[in-house]
Amino acid sequence: MLTFVKGKDIALSSADAIVNAANGIGHMGGKSGVFTRGHGVAESIHFISQGSVEKLAKTECRKQGILGYAPGEVFITSAPNLNCKYVIHAVTMRFPGSKSRIKTIKRLLPKIIMLAEQNDIKSVAIPLLGTGTGRLSMSEVLHIYKEILPKSKIHFMVYLQ
Repeated sequence: MLTFVKGKDIALSSADAIVNAANGIGHMGGKSGVFTRGHGVAESIHFISQGSVEKLAKTECRKQGILGYAPGEVFITSAPNLNCKYVIHAVTMRFPGSKSRIKTIKRLLPKIIMLAEQNDIKSVAIPLLGTGTGRLSMSEVLHIYKEILPKSKIHFMVYLQ
C-alpha cells in the first residue's frame, strides 16, 4: 500500500522504519548537524536523533572497509531519539555530495522491501531517494515507486518534497 505525505518532516514519522537516502560512509551531517538542521533527509534524521543515528551508521559502514557500502546496498540501524524503531539506510551514493543513478534506485527498492520483511516492519516512511543531493528526477523516481512498492504487503508512506 502507498500513501503520499506532503509538507511534513520524515524524521518525525512514527512509521516502524524511516528510509535514509544514505551515502556509503555513514556521514549524515557531522558535528554541526547536531545544532543546525540541514535540508536533506539524512540531515534531518541526524538533527532530530542528536547525532546518535549517524554514529551507528558510521560504525556499520566502517565494518565494510575504507570505502564503506557501495551504492545499491542497504543496512539497518536502531533509531535512538526518533519516533520509529529503525532507520533503513539505502545507499544512493558512495560519498556525500555525489550524483545518484536511476538504476541504483531500482536495485534498492526490492532490498528495502526484503530488509523490512526480515525485520517484521509493517510501515516504512520513504523519501524520493536520490532526488535531493543525488539530483535525480522526482517524477522518474516516483514512477519507479508506483511500479515496485505496491507489490509489497508493507505500508509505504512516500514523503514528497
